[in-house]
Amino acid sequence: MNLKENIERIQEVMGVLVEQSLSEQSKKDISRLIKTEGDKVKQHYLRLYSNPQTIAKFSKKQNVDLVKKFIPTISFKIFSEQGSRNGYVKTNDFDVIYLNLLRLFKKSGDGYVQNGGLLYDTILHEMAHCIDMKMQSLGERTISSSSGYYDVDGGKDEYVSSDLETFARVQRMREVFGISPGANGEQIKDKLVEFIRSKRLVFPNVQIGGIQKPVGLMFTPSQAKGVLTKLWGFYEPMRVDGTKNDDISALFAKFSSVKDNKKVFLNLDSIGKINLSTKGLPSS
Repeated sequence: MNLKENIERIQEVMGVLVEQSLSEQSKKDISRLIKTEGDKVKQHYLRLYSNPQTIAKFSKKQNVDLVKKFIPTISFKIFSEQGSRNGYVKTNDFDVIYLNLLRLFKKSGDGYVQNGGLLYDTILHEMAHCIDMKMQSLGERTISSSSGYYDVDGGKDEYVSSDLETFARVQRMREVFGISPGANGEQIKDKLVEFIRSKRLVFPNVQIGGIQKPVGLMFTPSQAKGVLTKLWGFYEPMRVDGTKNDDISALFAKFSSVKDNKKVFLNLDSIGKINLSTKGLPSS
């Protein structure tokens, strides 16, 4: 057993111990919270898959009904793991969402409560993976080729660049900014500018300007370099309605490039093409 396997085994054992130590009341609290937030997300997706713009993207209309029948069957399991992972879905078992007890909940008296809004956000993201994999199993192409600017070199770069993750992040972008599945780059830019002007989107110590061809936004000054992980870090200080959002930061990083070693250009035409092609979910 190599070092990585040893670490994973220790984390698994520690997780089991944490879960075994839960009181019956704690288990009830956690199950109730998961069901409440999970039902919200399921209703969100079921409601939104009735949108004609989304339905029109399917090659076979009956697949829309099969996806809508699939969504209520998605279940949840908890695991306990130190680290940054909030949840995950297995490619060979994509009707189950695994949720990290240590990241998404915190003790309160004899029970547990949510850790901010992480539970809903995590379920929304992971359920997008479930839906993506279900559609692929039905033969639907869920997203067009979405290559960014930079070659990836494994690790976090690969995670930022992944089409599977991009699919989920597009859903999050739509929900956060109220963007329709039929929005192009110009319309997405207009929405972002609206959020910036109303101070709902705040990017500390960064000057923001618009670009017309290709449509996008230019950010200065930048401490970023032309690699995906550092661009992701560049966008992390952004807050939407007072909250950071790793999905948005990673999506923007993938479609950004560094100009003149001091500016970052966000290509919204490229994001618009992905938004138009992705069989995802319109904003509520």
